[in-house]
Amino acid sequence: MFAIDDVVVATKGVDLGQMVVVGLSSGGYYVRVTVDGMMLTYPVQDLKKA
Repeated sequence: MFAIDDVVVATKGVDLGQMVVVGLSSGGYYVRVTVDGMMLTYPVQDLKKA
C-alpha cells in the first residue's frame, strides 16, 4: 500500500515519470497523484514505488 508523499511510477498506461501520492481512496483501490502540476487518479495495481 502507498502513503501520502510516496514517489511512484506507472506500470500500465501513460508513463509520466515519477509522481507523488497526494491522496488515497477510502476503499484503497485508487491513488491520487500529482505530476507537472496535474492531478491524476490511478488504480493501485497500475503503480509501483519508484
